[in-house]
Amino acid sequence: MKIRDAKKQASRERVLDAARFLFEEVGFHETTVRMIAERAGLSPGGVFTTFEDKVGILCQILGDYRERLFDEIERLVPSPTGSTRERLHAVIVLAHAHEFPRMRMVLAYIGASYCWSRRLEEEHRALHGRFRTVITAIVAEGVERGEIDPKVDADLLVEMICAVYLRNYRTAFYAGFGEHELNGRTRRQLDLLFEGACAR
Repeated sequence: MKIRDAKKQASRERVLDAARFLFEEVGFHETTVRMIAERAGLSPGGVFTTFEDKVGILCQILGDYRERLFDEIERLVPSPTGSTRERLHAVIVLAHAHEFPRMRMVLAYIGASYCWSRRLEEEHRALHGRFRTVITAIVAEGVERGEIDPKVDADLLVEMICAVYLRNYRTAFYAGFGEHELNGRTRRQLDLLFEGACAR
């Protein structure tokens, strides 16, 4: 690696370390680029040599966290113990355990997703495609095992399960749920998805 590239990488790591601390301690919206620069020992312009804006920094931090999370989820999935519903719940519970401690950052990330650049959206889709692939595989196995009706729109079911996962963070934050309550809510939602709401 060239000296210039090494310096740029070192500055990038200092920006990420500073932002990670500030986003967790102060909050994403309350943190300014100037605060990040000061903590990283750089000028504000030095922050922008490696990132477009504060949202780009947040996406990199959450992306790094989620890469590790999805690695762990992918290691968990090959052992098919329990019903389809139980396996889906286990995957989401694992995600909650990983992300609940940094709830404010996760919510900032979800909120930022409504106005970030097309490039960040493509990166987000590629990263979260890993989560969707895992959920899709579990649903497909559920169909093979006879636990899910083969006539069910599997893509739509996967989309709904992913929506449950993401939407519940906002609900948990504003309702003041703890992680245990969040997991219980997810279980009830999966029960409803699998059992339906029609009178029998």
